[in-house]
Amino acid sequence: MSLYSEFSSLLPYLQSVRKIKDYLSFDIHFPTTWKLPKKYVNEERVMEQDSRTEGQRLFSFVSEINEKDVEIVSENLRSIIKYNLEREEKERLFDTKVKELKTIFEKQTLRALQDLHFDITPKKFELEDGDEELATAGIREVREGEEQV
Repeated sequence: MSLYSEFSSLLPYLQSVRKIKDYLSFDIHFPTTWKLPKKYVNEERVMEQDSRTEGQRLFSFVSEINEKDVEIVSENLRSIIKYNLEREEKERLFDTKVKELKTIFEKQTLRALQDLHFDITPKKFELEDGDEELATAGIREVREGEEQV
């Protein structure tokens, strides 16, 4: 894998890579709204720095200089980015669905809304880490007079 391929997904966030004795430090800017899930962070090897960029937090992720440790840090950084981008997309989707539901409530009568039901069909899916399965909902709106399947 080329160096560019390795860092391309990190480029929007990567500020620098520094060699400090036998360690590499990956300096990364993340939005202040982003979270760092503990499963992707070795707290002994991450340090928050003062950021000069408004709305951004600067972290240094430190790794020993060897293929395994550098790959772990790189993969964890990609996972943090993926996790947070997905969180942001879910928040946008949630806001959109709330607006859609609000529109339904504004346009329908109280009686029609009282008869509004949601049929939730559990669907199993595997989590990202492959350890667990959860039930999710396939939601279908059921209006008055419709037969539930």
